[in-house]
Amino acid sequence: MPNTTTSVYVKLLPPLLCFTVLVILMYIGQSVFKPICLAGLLAILLISPSRLFERAGFPRGIAALISLLLAIMVFIILFYFLSNSIIQFKNDIPVLVERITKSISQIELWAQKQFDISPQQTKEIVESTRSSVTPSTSYIINTLTSVSSTVFMSIIIAIYTFLLLLYRGLIVQFLVALFRKEHTERVYSVVGKTRFVIKSFVVGLFIEMVVVAAANCTAFFFLGVKYALLLGIIAAILNIVPYLGIFSACVLCTLITFTTNSLSTVIGLNIALIIIHMIDSNVLMTKIVGSKVKLNALATIIGVVFFSALWGLVGTFLAIPIMAILKVIFDDVPAFHPFAIIMGDDDAVKSASKPVFRKIATAVRKQAKK
Repeated sequence: MPNTTTSVYVKLLPPLLCFTVLVILMYIGQSVFKPICLAGLLAILLISPSRLFERAGFPRGIAALISLLLAIMVFIILFYFLSNSIIQFKNDIPVLVERITKSISQIELWAQKQFDISPQQTKEIVESTRSSVTPSTSYIINTLTSVSSTVFMSIIIAIYTFLLLLYRGLIVQFLVALFRKEHTERVYSVVGKTRFVIKSFVVGLFIEMVVVAAANCTAFFFLGVKYALLLGIIAAILNIVPYLGIFSACVLCTLITFTTNSLSTVIGLNIALIIIHMIDSNVLMTKIVGSKVKLNALATIIGVVFFSALWGLVGTFLAIPIMAILKVIFDDVPAFHPFAIIMGDDDAVKSASKPVFRKIATAVRKQAKK
């Protein structure tokens, strides 16, 4: 028995030690690693167009520059449409605060009638609520107006992306040189699978997000929701996170829509979000994203929460791509294989659920024949 316990400790100690050291380095050097990770993700996505230009006869540097400029043009177009909604939302913040204050006053009158609370008590509650709302609105204004650091970070990411595309061959040679010759094939395999994951899983996830954003914006425009474009895109981004995403999207959209639209619009918005999310989970996720990398919901949620706590908003966006890449590495490295198992899907759960659905379908058919 002691030998078994010792073997378990020996097996778990190296990967846990590596994980601990990696997390400490990521936290201490986050100002360096965050732009590198973003640039790395973008560079992997741009390898295919860069190779296309290289086959057309362009030098690698020119091909990388053209691919990067095309990507920047796409981001500028997206930012142009989003910035108009953000500027309008920023200008309407005082109106939103006024309507929230009015709603609080109405709740105050309702509480006095329903719970027989004295006006002095309700006044104290309202004042504390207002004092907590005011700093948050000023924080939003300051966040929206501070763009200098974002512009600087964008320039750094663009430079990193270009250099990673230019020197991608040296990076692969560096990774191969880190390990013994007998591991060369495995290193090339991991690098190839990582590129495949980014192209299939992350690009598929991006396509899914675009489709959900289009469906959200269409439904919101039809319902007459103010900031339909902004809320539709935000809800689509949050929808990537399993379970927590749709809940966060409903809460955020409800809070903003409640102060700008009627109650019926708020109800219709939530119904639309839930219907779109159900279609996305059962159709789009399986058809567009596919089963290239199987990440279960528990691992995805833990990864999103972990990287959000580690790197903030940037970590939230990078969590799923990093988790997908880690899953590929864990599958090919024996020491990390137990972590690959806990991150993957449980096929037994899926296979066990199929007979239930078949029984339901059979019962429906029999009932239809009668």
